Amino acid sequence: MSKSKQKGKAKKGDRHIKRSWKDRIFRFPEKMTGRMSLLLVLCAVMSICCFRSMMQRQSQVYIELLKSGLIDFDASKIAGELQEKAKDIAFGEVDEATLKKLLEVDKYNDGYTYISLYGEDSLFLFNLIQAPTWDGMLTGLFWYGEAVSYAGADYFGELNFKDMEGQVMIYSMHQVKMAVPYFFVTLAASMLFFVPVLLYVWNRMRYVGRLKDEILVMAEGDLEHPITRKGGDEIGILARNLDGMRLALEENIRKEQEGKQANRDLISSISHDLRTPMTTLYGYLEIMAQKKCSQQKQEEYIGRCIEKVEEIRALSDKMFEYALVYETDEQAEMSEMAVWELLEEMESSQEFLKLKGFGVQAEFHAPETAKINGNRVFFQRVFNNLFSNILKYGEKGQPVCLTSAVNKGCLELVFLNWKKQQSGQVESSRIGLKSVQKMVELQQGSFFVAEEEGTFAVTIRLPLV
Repeated sequence: MSKSKQKGKAKKGDRHIKRSWKDRIFRFPEKMTGRMSLLLVLCAVMSICCFRSMMQRQSQVYIELLKSGLIDFDASKIAGELQEKAKDIAFGEVDEATLKKLLEVDKYNDGYTYISLYGEDSLFLFNLIQAPTWDGMLTGLFWYGEAVSYAGADYFGELNFKDMEGQVMIYSMHQVKMAVPYFFVTLAASMLFFVPVLLYVWNRMRYVGRLKDEILVMAEGDLEHPITRKGGDEIGILARNLDGMRLALEENIRKEQEGKQANRDLISSISHDLRTPMTTLYGYLEIMAQKKCSQQKQEEYIGRCIEKVEEIRALSDKMFEYALVYETDEQAEMSEMAVWELLEEMESSQEFLKLKGFGVQAEFHAPETAKINGNRVFFQRVFNNLFSNILKYGEKGQPVCLTSAVNKGCLELVFLNWKKQQSGQVESSRIGLKSVQKMVELQQGSFFVAEEEGTFAVTIRLPLV
C-alpha cells in the first residue's frame, strides 16, 4: 500500500474518531448503557427523595395512628386516673416509694411511658415512671427528625394532693415501637422506584433470549425466518445487522444455486451443440479419407471443415469464458513481460481487423524498457475477445481507435469503436466482457467500460514493475 493511501486512511480514521467523540454525548441516550444509566440515576433520585420525605413524616404517621386508635395510649386518661387517686393522698405524709404504690403507676410502666412529678412553682420533684435509655443506633439510625407535639400523645397539667398542688408531665415514647418497622417499610417503598430498571433489564434480556432462539433457527439452515427488529440500542442494531446478514446470505445462496444451474444448462447446451459440427466434420473427413470425391468437391469439403472447426473453437472459447467467470479459486501464473510484446500482439490483431474491412487508428506510446507482470495466454484471450466483439458489433464505416500510454506508473490500453446502427445491443450475457475483466483483475489490473449512444470503449490499466 502506498504512503498516500495510508495517510488517507489515517486521516479518515481521525475524522471518524472526532465524529464519534462529538456524537457520543448526543447519542448517549440511544445506547442501552445510556438508557440504563439515565433510568438508574432517575430512579435513584426519586427513591432517595421518597425515603427522605417518608422518614421526615414518621412523627406525623405516629400521630395519625394514635388518632385512628391503632396505637392505644391516652395521656389525658392516665392523668385523670392519677388525679382521682391523688386527691385522697397527703403528699407530705408519704415517701416516694409509697406514693408510687398508692398511685399504682406500675400499671402504666410499659417501657414507653415517661411520668414526672413537679411541686409548687413547677419545681421538679422526681420521676414516677422513667423510660429506659434507648440504644444509640436505634435513636440515631431509625429515629429520623423531631417528634411533633400533640395533645393526644403528651400531657402536662395539675396533679393536686390533699396538702399540695402539683403538676404532672406524661410523655409518650411509643413512637420508638414503630421506628424500626417504619424504617424498613419506608425503605421497601422507596425501592419500588427501581422497578422500571428491573422491567427494562428484564425486557431486553427477554429480547436477547428471543434473538438467541432465532439465531439458532438460522444456524440450522432456515434463512426464511426473519430476525425480530426491536429498539434502537446496541441490541436493536445487532438484530438489524443479523437480519441484513440473513438476507444477504439467503441472496448469495440463491445466486449460487442459480449459477450452478446455469452452468449445468450451459454445459448441456454446449455439449449438444458440439456434437453437430463434430459429426459433420467427421463425415467430411471420412469422405475425403476414402477419396470418393472430385478435386473440386474436396476443396469445398475442406472449406466446410474449416467452418466447422471455427464453430467448435467458438463454442470452446465460450465454455472457457463461463468457467473463468464463475471459477472462484482461479489464479494466474505471472511472469515479467515487456510492454512491446503486448503492443506487437495488438498490432497483429489490428491487421486482422483491416483484412475484415475495418479502418484502424493506432497510437502506441510506451518506453521500450517498460515491463509488467502478466500471463501471456490471458493477454491473448483478452485481445481475442475484444477484437471479436469489434468484429461482431463494430461499424466498419467508422475507424477503430487503439491507443496505449504510460500514466502514473501504469500501462493504459484503450479500445474504442463505433457500434453498428442496426444492432443497438451488445451480447445479452456480456460473458465475454466479464471474462476479460476477470483475466485483467487476476493480473492485478483494472478494467473499465464506457458505453454511449454510438460508441463503445474499453480501458485496461496494468501496473508497471
